[in-house]
Amino acid sequence: MKNTPLDTELLLLFKALHETRSLTLAAGRLGMSQAAASRALSKLRDIFNDNLFIKSGYGMLATPRAETLFPLVLNSLASLEQLMTPEKFDPALLARVFRVGASDNGVFTIISRVLNDLFSQAPHAQLDIAPINDDLYTCLKDGRMDLAIHPVLPLPPDFHEYLLFEARYACIVRKCHPLAHYAEKGQAPPLDEINRYRRMQISVQQAGKPRYVIDDVAFLSPPTQEVAVWVPYFLAAPLILAETDLILTLPRHTAARFIEMAPLVMFPCPEPPNTFFTRLVWHHRVHHDPAIQWLRSLFVKHVADRPSRDQRSGVGWR
Repeated sequence: MKNTPLDTELLLLFKALHETRSLTLAAGRLGMSQAAASRALSKLRDIFNDNLFIKSGYGMLATPRAETLFPLVLNSLASLEQLMTPEKFDPALLARVFRVGASDNGVFTIISRVLNDLFSQAPHAQLDIAPINDDLYTCLKDGRMDLAIHPVLPLPPDFHEYLLFEARYACIVRKCHPLAHYAEKGQAPPLDEINRYRRMQISVQQAGKPRYVIDDVAFLSPPTQEVAVWVPYFLAAPLILAETDLILTLPRHTAARFIEMAPLVMFPCPEPPNTFFTRLVWHHRVHHDPAIQWLRSLFVKHVADRPSRDQRSGVGWR
């Protein structure tokens, strides 16, 4: 056998010749001209160093070598067909660890909505939630993370994103706070009244250094009242607020969850705040992965374009 490329077209011609015993019929079956079929047969003969099919009064007869090769050709074609057939994805058969990057706020307000559907459809899957650091893009690129939930800036090349929802900011205080009556009316207190009280500040940490401070990104001009407490975790805030007269600014959908957890109320920010988009981010490496496509679909189903809890509960201010 010569070291000549053996492509699918040649294998299909071999199969058609064996089954039809006619070069004309084989060419017609494959949509080839008879001249092209004749050239292909010559290649086959050259590759296998055998006539393979010879003319006779009854058409073309297969040589012993062709008879030996025929089941091997069928197996090769079947393997190629299987290779080209799209994989049938069934989440129930998944035994995979999904790795998702998120802050504690992302776990609390976003991932929690997806978990029930994820594990009911894929009961053998596992979820590994990792903190987001400066190496986020490297983690996504090299496979340490499959997806991340993050209000990122413009992405590097080869990354994809899905905008889950647009987030706004709110202020929260304890129910008996002197400013709590503004929450009942859905009004923002005057800035001078807010500035009488010290703030709690969420300062997301990274390697001991602040990565961003919520008040600095929430407002066009940050409030001027003094910061009393910095916390590096969203979930540390509700119990501290419930015991003090501090004021906290945070994403409104998170504020709505916090007032369900502790005796807190929320009211609009004292000046029109900035907004941001919460995004699902992934690298092109997993863009066509059926399991990751399925996981992304759960976030779209349960999170994207959904009203926040405060909207569903009837709080109408924006």
